[in-house]
Amino acid sequence: MLNIATIFLLSTLWEWGLEESISTLFGLGYSADFEYGERMRFILTSSAFAMLAMIIPGLLIARLIRKMMTAEKEALRLADTDELTGVGNRRAFSARIARLDAAGLPYVLTLLDINDFKSINDLHGHHQGDAALVSLARLLAEFVGPDTHAFRIGGDEFAMISGKAQPEEAIAMATSLRRRAGEIPTGPDMFLGVSVGIACSTSSGRSGIVRAADLAMYEAKRDKTQPLVHFSPDMEQRFLQREKLEYEVAEAVKRHAIIPFLQPIVCLQTGRITGFEILARWIPGPDKVIAPAVFIPVVERLGLMDSLTLELLQAVVLVTADWPAGLHLSLNITPEQLLNSVLTECLATIMQQAERLKLELEITEQNVMTISDEARRATRDLRDCGISVALDDFGTGYSNLSVLLGLGITRLKIDRSFIATVAHASQQQKVVETLLSLCQELQITVTAEGIEDAATLEWLQKRGCDYGQGYLFSRPIPAEQATALLTSDYFVNEPVPAQ
Repeated sequence: MLNIATIFLLSTLWEWGLEESISTLFGLGYSADFEYGERMRFILTSSAFAMLAMIIPGLLIARLIRKMMTAEKEALRLADTDELTGVGNRRAFSARIARLDAAGLPYVLTLLDINDFKSINDLHGHHQGDAALVSLARLLAEFVGPDTHAFRIGGDEFAMISGKAQPEEAIAMATSLRRRAGEIPTGPDMFLGVSVGIACSTSSGRSGIVRAADLAMYEAKRDKTQPLVHFSPDMEQRFLQREKLEYEVAEAVKRHAIIPFLQPIVCLQTGRITGFEILARWIPGPDKVIAPAVFIPVVERLGLMDSLTLELLQAVVLVTADWPAGLHLSLNITPEQLLNSVLTECLATIMQQAERLKLELEITEQNVMTISDEARRATRDLRDCGISVALDDFGTGYSNLSVLLGLGITRLKIDRSFIATVAHASQQQKVVETLLSLCQELQITVTAEGIEDAATLEWLQKRGCDYGQGYLFSRPIPAEQATALLTSDYFVNEPVPAQ
């Protein structure tokens, strides 16, 4: 307004005095006979133009500022938003935690992790995995409110922060989330599963709430029977113990402290050793042996299983130079390893050093249903290379013989849980007799595990079981001691006639 008033004043002075003086000073013609109306129009026109010269740029600048502010606000929103799911991202999650901690406000953190998310992508494609993520995010958004926020903080990990909720309310909310998430399809007849960890800022202790919730979720993923876990202080100690074990196992693999033991596989009709099963044993010190059930899951979790498998087979092959031809070595692997062509090629290369021996890869029955058409092709390729595939621990899972035949498996091992009491338990006898009879019809070779007494051996011999292994013959022994066993021609008495 001051500028407009200045222009108006200068225009008035110009018309009533300044114009005549300046024109006279410069020798320009000037007529004082202008009409009053002309002067007023000039004054108003110049003032109006001055006003427009100020207002229009101001309006343009204001519009530009508004656009910039809107763009900045949108940029900030996008910076805090997960692009795929539309919920908050890890940056927004961290900022929310920091604000609540700085204000000293109590809150509950719930972490949710999708179970076997990699399998969803592998089996049904990444588009199906993305669809599952979006569906879960939409479900979480239904629980969002003034004090509850949802975030995607990892590939398949989500978080809920509840500002005023009590732990009991958070558990109830998480229970509802898990139930409804179980209705989200991830493929044909398959539905989403999530593991949940919950922690409260007032009871997370020295761990910090994020670590506390993460520890709780880790417990939930480990224990499939308890998929929702609330943090308790003892979890930290258990985690430290597991962390220590992981370090020690990694060092054991690195220092070759996990070595092969061998247990003979015996022909029950001749008593002769036909091969050995390779079993891993951890030797942390003199007179101390740790069973595989303790460390093998850790080796798998650390991603060291392939290197350990190759080391075990290589160590055994080095002691087989004096072994007679025709023996075979059995080695346990996982379905993932079966699909790893690089690993199986390395196994075949190692076996070339022991030309007179054969390699048999064993897969446990609990894992056989996860084998795909790709695994069937892998099985055929292995067979072409002279490597066979057998089914271990039969009877502990849900597979059937038609599946085995489809995979090209022609040998199975009956789990020790059936064999241990077969000589005295009539129900076990019926199951094993039926299985042996069916396998004989289908020309599937059977090995009985866990033979520990003569009565069990005699019962199996009478029913035509092909092979056996167990403490009756020999406990697992270090690989370098196995050669001595081969000099003992017979482990059992004369064959018992089959019934």
